[in-house]
This record gives sequence, C-alpha cells and structure tokens, in this order.
Amino acid sequence: MAESQAYVSIAAFLHYTQRDPYAVRFRFWLDSFGDPVEWYIGRELLRDGLLHLVGEGDVQIGPDQNSAAILIRLRVDEHSSTMTVPRQPVADFLHRTAKAVPYGCESQAPGFVDLRDAALERLSSEI
Repeated sequence: MAESQAYVSIAAFLHYTQRDPYAVRFRFWLDSFGDPVEWYIGRELLRDGLLHLVGEGDVQIGPDQNSAAILIRLRVDEHSSTMTVPRQPVADFLHRTAKAVPYGCESQAPGFVDLRDAALERLSSEI
C-alpha cells in the first residue's frame, strides 16, 4: 500500500550562535496556533548536504536531483517529514556562519569557550 503524502508550505528560520557553534537551529511552525518545532542540525552536516546525501538516523540532507533545492528529511520514531528547501539561501546562510566562526575553529568560538569553561568549573566543584 502506498504512503499518502501531503504537501504544505511552511516558513522556516535558520539561527546560528557562537555559543553553540557546531549546530544550526532550524525552526518552523506546523500550524498558526502551535508552538514552533525546533531541530538542531550539525552545521557541517547541513553544509555537506548541499552537495551530496548525508546523515543517518533522524536527519538526512541531500540535493534534490530535480531542482536547485535540498531535501531535509526529519524523522521521529516511525514518522518522518521531508522538506524541500531552496539551496542558495542555505548556502548563503552557511557562508555567513563561516565568517563568524570558521569551520574547524568551533571549539575556540568565544561564546562556546565561556559555556565550556563554566560547565567544567561546575563539574570540578561537584567532584
């Protein structure tokens, strides 16, 4: 039996912060009245998904072979949703994040260093 598919247009927002330099927050609303849905996607995973299929498990990203878009598949338990996202705005967004924190330098991002040091301080005081 074939799965039924519903197509819905949604607004989605990408957010990046130096306090969490390894991840991009992907936020969208499924209806006008509900709370937003938020997924944290690895920044490198999103970048690599612009060029080829990446990801295992709950998040898979890859180029759409039929358009200038990428496909982002999100899964929770047996439910999944695939979103078609224009490639260029995502590429532009990732370019801006790389200016803020170059790839490979995430562990030295100022906000991340502060959070890491505070967490290590808490852990060492509990021992």
